[in-house]
This record gives sequence, C-alpha cells and structure tokens, in this order.
Amino acid sequence: MIQFQNISALYSDGTVALKNISFSIKPGVNVAVLGESGSGKSTLFQILSGLMVPAEGSISLNNEELQYKKKCLQYWRTRFGFVLQNPDMQLFAPTVEEDVMYGLLQQGQTTEEAKRKAHMAMNACGVAHLRHKPPHSLSAGEKKRAAIAGVAAMNPDIIVMDEPEAGLDPVNTSRLTALIDQFHRENKTVICATHNIDFAYEWADEWLILNEGQLLFYGGSTHFFEKDTLRSIIEYPWAYEIGQLTETAPLTKKDALQQLRKSMTKK
Repeated sequence: MIQFQNISALYSDGTVALKNISFSIKPGVNVAVLGESGSGKSTLFQILSGLMVPAEGSISLNNEELQYKKKCLQYWRTRFGFVLQNPDMQLFAPTVEEDVMYGLLQQGQTTEEAKRKAHMAMNACGVAHLRHKPPHSLSAGEKKRAAIAGVAAMNPDIIVMDEPEAGLDPVNTSRLTALIDQFHRENKTVICATHNIDFAYEWADEWLILNEGQLLFYGGSTHFFEKDTLRSIIEYPWAYEIGQLTETAPLTKKDALQQLRKSMTKK
C-alpha cells in the first residue's frame, strides 16, 4: 500500500508543483498517471523515489512513513524499480547483459547468481538475444526493453515507468503492454505516466489524473469514464468511444474492433 497524505511540493523558484494531494495505491494494481506537461507527474515521481522532499504532507509504504535518512532511503528504493523515459539515461554498461547484472552485483550477489537472474529478466523482456550487444547499438524499442529488464532483474515490488511507450512503434508498444500484463500476473504494482490514453486503456486498473498540480481523479475505470467533466482535459480512448456507440463496454482494442464490425454488419 502506497499512501500520499496531503502532499504539497514546490519548485526551486517557489512555484507550487503539487497542491495538497492524497491517494492510496493498493498492491498489485496497474495505475496510469495522466496529465498535460507541467501537470505535476514528474514531481510526483520524484517524491515517490525519495529524490524530492515534499513541502507538506507525507508518503508511506505499508503505513511506514518515509524518513529522509540514508538507511531508510536505501531500503525504500529496494522496493521500487524506476524506468526512465529516456533509456539512454539508464543504460551505461558495455553490453546489455552487464547492464542488467549491474544492480544485482551492487546488492552483493555473486556473479553467477546475478547472471542467472539477469538472463531470466532478459528472456522475460525479449532481449536475451541482444545480451552481448552494446546498448547504444540497439533500436529505441530494444533499449526500452533492456532498461525494463534491468529493473525487473532486481525483482522490486513496485515498478514505476515514465512514458515507456514514447517513441515506440505499434509492435513494440504491444510488447510493452504484454510486459505490464506479466508484471501484473506476478502481483507487482505498476505505476506508469503516459500521454497515450489508448495505450493506458489496454492495461490500467486505476487512473490518476493531474492538472496544474491538483489531483482531479483517482480511482477505477468505471468511475473514471463516468466523469464527463474530465473530457475537457483528457481525450477518452477510441476503444471506449466505440463501446459507447455500439452500447458495449469493450476492454481491449481487439474487442472494440470486433464490436464495430458486428455493428456495421447489422446495418
């Protein structure tokens, strides 16, 4: 359970970044974080990682409040895995395999154990065949999957991703969705910031909507799509809109297309 309690945050120039926001994320839930640029998503993630101390309020994990001391921060960060928006900022080792092993070795694991866990993560993320390649030679999609493999190898309880689908083609976006589904089956909590609501619609259990530092909504899909007031800020997914036209509630793009074909056939 992650709990934000009355969190407010300021930028270095004194501008308010987050305004008294509170919410709780249950274990094993996929959360999509949406909002325009400047809405507070990055600030939220900085607070979540312990890199930024809020001006007011507190953040807790399983009712244990984060204390900004070295030992507490180190423990906190072992529970989280962060995937940066730009994988070039995350991948630095000579080969993919060495990069995925790096965090494990820093934990004090043996080279043999680190290699075993790294290979499991690379296989899961579809980059095992790239293990001897230098990260800079990979495509954008391959870099994203390699960065996720490095995080997955650490086996964190909570995986936080900042716009992981940015710059990916449809095939790699589908692969990313499959990875999120796999993490969900492992009962991991996935928190993902994105501008792509169609991508989020494929996997999100709950939605967190920010606007100008304020929390507009946090909750499940059913209540989210009943909030017509959000339409002025967030475009609804095309699959959901098709469901409304065909008087169904499709959960995936595939279902939506099937419903649309049925509707056209009837006409």
